[in-house]
Amino acid sequence: MGELHCMNVGCGDCTIITTDTATFLVDCHNIEWYSNLLPSNKNIRGVFITHQHEDHFSGLSFLKDNGYSIEWLIFSPYERRWADNSVTVEEWNQFQELKSYFVSQGTETRMPYRQDSWDKPFWDTNGLKFWILGPDQGNANSDTREIHDASLVIKANLGNRHVCFAGDASDQTLHYIAGNTENYCDDILHASHHGSINGADIDFIKGANADYCLISTKSGVYENVPNPTALQRYKKHTNHDVRRTDVDGSWRWEF
Repeated sequence: MGELHCMNVGCGDCTIITTDTATFLVDCHNIEWYSNLLPSNKNIRGVFITHQHEDHFSGLSFLKDNGYSIEWLIFSPYERRWADNSVTVEEWNQFQELKSYFVSQGTETRMPYRQDSWDKPFWDTNGLKFWILGPDQGNANSDTREIHDASLVIKANLGNRHVCFAGDASDQTLHYIAGNTENYCDDILHASHHGSINGADIDFIKGANADYCLISTKSGVYENVPNPTALQRYKKHTNHDVRRTDVDGSWRWEF
């Protein structure tokens, strides 16, 4: 039915999901490295940007400059405040400019919080189902919030594969999901925050019950990323393989 490609893009995130009828992206850092996997008609059904950090949205510039259209752009509902150290004003403004460009070309946008009900998915399209597990409004809008508190966390039902994309979600967000959600992974976990200890909530990792864990990372970019304690947690609580893009390269699953 389709393919899931989790790409080696350095210390950033980029996933390409292809079916016979549509292409979806979950973050798009350095997407230009893998443009051969993008549709020849240059129409992308949906792009999820988990949060407004350059190492997650940078590929929007490539898509813009090369004439791609995006039907739906779905991104974090975070609201940046004055002197917010968790996201630079330059990053924030760059994302807003790119979003505005695609909206001017007809792109529809959504900024979802965690679903109130699990009766139906957030998006059921082209044979795939996407569920929004986070952020919950309490963490995303708290007085002490940072951008990772509002990172999207997405469960994608891709045929016979289930994938939980944790973006760069904070421990607080992941802990809330673990305590308030059933069956939020049970297959492939796309780990939070490039293997940092921030985003390696032990209850979330245990509750994921993952068969495979994919960590999109590159050592030497940030101090202590990936973090040894975080890696140990993933290895201990993943049923089969823990895969690092900087060691194992890109990974592809069929569904």
